[in-house]
Amino acid sequence: MGVTRPYMHDGSISTLDAVVEHCARGGRVTTSGPDAGDGARTPNRSRFVHGFTLSPGERADLVTFLHSLTDSTFLHGPRYGDPAALPQPR
Repeated sequence: MGVTRPYMHDGSISTLDAVVEHCARGGRVTTSGPDAGDGARTPNRSRFVHGFTLSPGERADLVTFLHSLTDSTFLHGPRYGDPAALPQPR
């Protein structure tokens, strides 16, 4: 998970910490452009999107957990790499 940035459906969030902040707020504040405003207060927000409260320690723990979901064995295993780099049968 820690290597799939940028995050969100539109690639607009660059770190997992910022994703947690966005979710905890219930939306993000956009300062410019056609969507400027507080996303937590927009009437277009889904009724299923709610903010939540985390202590700084809980937030750090959540981000650490999300990073732990990255499987480096899979990412770096030659078995799952570029097929052109594998030995070719003779």
